[in-house]
Amino acid sequence: MEKNWAVEVWGDWPLEVTTETFYSKSLAQKYFLDIRRKLDSSKYIITRDSIVDVNDSSNAVYLTNLDELE
Repeated sequence: MEKNWAVEVWGDWPLEVTTETFYSKSLAQKYFLDIRRKLDSSKYIITRDSIVDVNDSSNAVYLTNLDELE
């Protein structure tokens, strides 16, 4: 069984979060939502599968299906 989902963390974040890979979408979504809940929503553009810093778009978090990258 392979890890098919990732939460990719790009740039500098005020939280201690890192890129992680997961075996299931539900585990990846849980980690992504945990990050999202800790953030001030006025400072980020938040969608179902991404979080992007309003002031610096190089600071971003993405929920990624690794199977779709192949």
